[in-house]
Amino acid sequence: MSDFAVIIADMRQSRKMSERERHEWQLFLKSAIVQMNEDYQSCIEAQLMITKGDEFQGVIRTLPDAFQIAMGFERLIFPLKLRYGIGFGSIQKMGSNIPIEMDGPAFHRANDALNLAKKRKTGMMFSLHLEEQAEFLNTIMALIAAIKKRWSDTTYKRYWLYKEFKTYEKVAGEENVTVQAVWDSLRNANAIEVIQAEQRIHGLLKQLQLQPL
Repeated sequence: MSDFAVIIADMRQSRKMSERERHEWQLFLKSAIVQMNEDYQSCIEAQLMITKGDEFQGVIRTLPDAFQIAMGFERLIFPLKLRYGIGFGSIQKMGSNIPIEMDGPAFHRANDALNLAKKRKTGMMFSLHLEEQAEFLNTIMALIAAIKKRWSDTTYKRYWLYKEFKTYEKVAGEENVTVQAVWDSLRNANAIEVIQAEQRIHGLLKQLQLQPL
């Protein structure tokens, strides 16, 4: 039986929104899900789909890909913020290849991870077969979230551009500002350290994917 990563996510602070605002964000999220299913088609076992209200689920073939998809959502739907629970383990299919007709440890762990994210009031948590490694990942994710909480819209934009272009010069050209301005904003926001931490998380998830359940 193959093991998979399951993502369960929902909109943060949706209960504080007006009915109209929440509906508009739900439509926006639905459109983003369609795009992510297309962009990451080769990585997805069961397509991401809204399961209730402002919550969606999906089954991803590997842990690193699940993390990349969650990070992709962060940029695509900004400034809307989501909470993510990522679980890893076996799944059981009970019908067609859609998440609502599946069950198993990966789903239970993803739900546990989402509840943990709600409890800790943070953006993304993991629940894995290796509890010590999961807690390490969750600690790092909480620290990253605490750093990002202080960021301006400009910092987020330059952070994403730096991840894409890999140089300050290209980001500066895209933003039509000086290289020093980009360097100062990313360094002062600890964005480079965040990128390095995210790269280490991705690498660790690759290793954990290979660990037997």
